[in-house]
Amino acid sequence: MKTTEELLLRCSLIYLVLAPSLACAYQEAWSPGPAPAPAPAVSLGLEVGDTAGLAAVIDSTALAQPKSPIVLLHGAIQGGWVWNYSRPEVGAPLGVKGLLEQAGYQVFNPTLPFHAPYDHWSWGDGQMTVQKYVDVYIKVITLNNLQNVVLVGHSLAGVWMQMLLQQIPNRIASMVFIDAAVLLPGESFFSNRIGGVVSTLPAFPAQAWFSLLFSYPLFYQQFTIDLYRGWMVNSVANNDALVQATYKMMVPEPKGPELSALDTSKFFTISKPKAYIFETLDHSLSTEPRAWLLFADRLNQANNGGLPLQVIEVQADHQGMLTNPVDLAASILKAINTLDPSR
Repeated sequence: MKTTEELLLRCSLIYLVLAPSLACAYQEAWSPGPAPAPAPAVSLGLEVGDTAGLAAVIDSTALAQPKSPIVLLHGAIQGGWVWNYSRPEVGAPLGVKGLLEQAGYQVFNPTLPFHAPYDHWSWGDGQMTVQKYVDVYIKVITLNNLQNVVLVGHSLAGVWMQMLLQQIPNRIASMVFIDAAVLLPGESFFSNRIGGVVSTLPAFPAQAWFSLLFSYPLFYQQFTIDLYRGWMVNSVANNDALVQATYKMMVPEPKGPELSALDTSKFFTISKPKAYIFETLDHSLSTEPRAWLLFADRLNQANNGGLPLQVIEVQADHQGMLTNPVDLAASILKAINTLDPSR
């Protein structure tokens, strides 16, 4: 019997053959439409690339002591490199991580297995599981004896954060979700009722399309580049050098963890303050620009440490750590300060 991943591989290969003829119809069906309406959230009042505004945020943050260590969790098809990707031309020579360190934080950005650039998973590597991913972060936290950790997770990493809170709650101080998935008990990333395959067919999420396609260098075709350009880094679509350079560092995402149905019931009962950063230019989930906020609504069902759920908006697309690292770093700092009642 063929495994689910083998069947998905066959489907993705078939799709790659048909992709050129489907591209025009796909792009027409997925037209992003007008810009998103303002979210009911906290705004930092920073313009894109406002390094002076960020400096003020960093200065105010640097006064607060002591600081909790930050663990940055990357999303699908990419590795920890996205957090320290160099953008000196916009004031982030060491990326988001560097800006957080400038504010006085100890920051970790580990990479999951087979997510480093050009490190592609293959059938001979065995089945990847959710627990294997979660164990990577547990190892980083425990080996470095980190306490009162702030977890900051992007996209698919929201799921890993849910599992981490269930398994090592005493190590975690607070959680910041950046356009991240939040699963209800029994859901998987691919079956969840907001952005999953089951709930959105035929309006298949752009992230799922790209995740099913093998990325550079196995299938270096214009269609996948254009998909990445239009739905993942759309705010810098005209910056071809940045689009091409970052696309080439993406990797195929093993499907096993995305397909795994998880019991997340404990996550909703454990008391920890949480924040949700909403990237207002993010079209990666669906044609509805505010779709990611539906995941934020799920956090309202969780025990948020007696604090209201903090929702902070930032003018960024899905890959804000690459396309607008200054404002995203400022948003993370704002979230951390808001969640810590001692500050």
